[in-house]
Amino acid sequence: MNLRQLRGPQKISKSKNKRSEYTKILIAAEGVNTEPQYFEKFTALMRAKAVRVVSVKPVGVGRDPLSVVKEAKRLRDLEEKGGDPFDAVWCVVDVDEHASLERACIEASRLSIEIAISSPCFEIWLLWHFENRASWINAATLSKLLRKQGFTGKSMPDGFPYEKYPEAMARASRCEEVKAKHAPPNPHSSVPKLISALLELHGHNS
Repeated sequence: MNLRQLRGPQKISKSKNKRSEYTKILIAAEGVNTEPQYFEKFTALMRAKAVRVVSVKPVGVGRDPLSVVKEAKRLRDLEEKGGDPFDAVWCVVDVDEHASLERACIEASRLSIEIAISSPCFEIWLLWHFENRASWINAATLSKLLRKQGFTGKSMPDGFPYEKYPEAMARASRCEEVKAKHAPPNPHSSVPKLISALLELHGHNS
């Protein structure tokens, strides 16, 4: 993966007198379409209302959780060498059937990289923008429910209600608590922690 695969605004000033005007965040996601598109649009919504600008770089890795963490580290190191380091780095991954999730959590902790995990997958977070779901669900059923809301593939549909994140966060909070970070219950998502971090940077109350 090269830098041209990074989504979001492609030019960030390296000027020291401009660097203090924004906070620079990397979001490395397992999915190559849905997750990067979601965070692009969500942060665009926040920028429209925020006083403080947050520059978010969502990038889709398209591999397993451990590979996502390693790619996040690579990109973080690259920007640091370039003199304009990220202020925060997040990885967004799914539970699915990944054998590397526990190792990914350990490695992320070692590297001081935040990780947001969804069970069974990121789509549960998207569904909570429309309706509550507190019982076990698989990825196939999630896809069927989201198709009823305008999803036709792995891309975010036009008209998605990004502004309903408070409802999604409330629904996520009603799920069973996590006992082991790498083995959350189904359904579950810690994406609200990332959303809260973005809101805090923008001066919003989560």
